Amino acid sequence: MFTLYCIGNPTLKHKLNRHSVGLMLGHYLINKLKLKVKKNKNYQLSNKFSIDGQNFQIAISNNYMNESGKGVLSLKTQEKFKLDKLVVLYDELDLKLGEIKLKEGGGNAGHNGLKSISQNIGSNYWKLRIGIDHPGDKEKVIKHVLGNFKQRELKTLYSLFDIIYLNFSQIFNDKHLSNLGI
Repeated sequence: MFTLYCIGNPTLKHKLNRHSVGLMLGHYLINKLKLKVKKNKNYQLSNKFSIDGQNFQIAISNNYMNESGKGVLSLKTQEKFKLDKLVVLYDELDLKLGEIKLKEGGGNAGHNGLKSISQNIGSNYWKLRIGIDHPGDKEKVIKHVLGNFKQRELKTLYSLFDIIYLNFSQIFNDKHLSNLGI
């Protein structure tokens, strides 16, 4: 069974921040799939569901981005899933808005949420990188990731979410798919 772990900053203040795009996608999928969610201190976990014979569950982090590893460790301990079936959904500066890439293992590329996860469970997990664009200047990165998406960006983003939903089985069953975007 695949566990999709969605990270970001969990407060209403950060709901539309670029840094919370993983949470946005997780909530979108839970709503589209009409899943029930049980709450835990560190995460919310959907009921299990199947698509094309493959089992899934979606976990929404209740921790701030920099503490994402706490929730994954808690989830791993309580739900006893395999790390090679963990897919972390998060924001990626080095991809254009509307692009995603699926990658196994690898480094954290300076992403504090991934650093926290790797410190808690190692780095042998899948990553669904969701493009948020780079502001072009390293000095503007923090303001960019903590800033809200603009209306036109949200339209692009929700179009991407629709594509992900409609191609869910292909994305998460066929690990050879490396790019999908609008």
